[in-house]
Amino acid sequence: MTLPRTELDLLLAHRVGTRLDLDPDSLARHLPLLEDVVATTANGSALITELGTYAPPTFAGEAFPVRAGLVNLRLSRSAVSALISTAPDDDSREPAGLWMFDADGTAVHRSHLVSEPAALVVDVMALAPRSPGPAPEPPVFPDDPGELDHLGLLDLVTTGAADLLDRLARPSVPPSGFLPVVELLCGLCEHGVPVGFAVPNRGCLQATVGRVDHVETGDVVGVVSGPAQFAFGPGDVAELRVVRTHSVHGPVSTVLLTGVDGECLGLLGQLGLPPADAVAAWERMVADVFGRPR
Repeated sequence: MTLPRTELDLLLAHRVGTRLDLDPDSLARHLPLLEDVVATTANGSALITELGTYAPPTFAGEAFPVRAGLVNLRLSRSAVSALISTAPDDDSREPAGLWMFDADGTAVHRSHLVSEPAALVVDVMALAPRSPGPAPEPPVFPDDPGELDHLGLLDLVTTGAADLLDRLARPSVPPSGFLPVVELLCGLCEHGVPVGFAVPNRGCLQATVGRVDHVETGDVVGVVSGPAQFAFGPGDVAELRVVRTHSVHGPVSTVLLTGVDGECLGLLGQLGLPPADAVAAWERMVADVFGRPR
């Protein structure tokens, strides 16, 4: 019997790669040293990719200062099970890469390394001593949906716990297709209101903040925001949810794109520490598209 091959197996079957024995905390310390990367997180239905330098990644339960112009990652320690460095591939014209895999061998995040110091940094990462670090602990979420704060929502999305998401992140709008979010994106683009985009994938969430420069519709809905691109397959979006959570500016709305299995494919909202006027403009636009919060 031939066992099915994982994404990790398939990568190593077609690319020259080296496994780096790096614990999640050491990984987080080294990623910003890579300088310019093309960082991508995809879950099969949505994708976010950005050219830039990593901000220091954060872990579930910590603060998450989403910084404009930087690649922002939110990680679960249990999701960083394997780290693979790949050599440049001249045939496909791909630069060196860095891939993260979970315990099932599924790719959760990847980077194309396009800066000069990257090769040296990867060599240092390969020699870095492994520290045991704290044992991974699952995030604890409140029983009352009304007690969920903004960071708690991001951690809930990062874990991919669809049953918890369904219980805590209750929809405040009637079920709808993807068109309202396209209307919202076009409004954000027209009025220049900054917004955050995030895509989760099995314990990794990548986020960016900025103004919407361009919106493309078709078989794929694509958004350009400075050096970042966000895209999703509209046919995969079963429901849009507008979730209200506590933030530094009071209750704030986050739009979740969810699939038929209830898991979050991507989200739009005010991430990090946005200015109050940006939050106010965002809330007005969400209300115009989805109605006033209940």
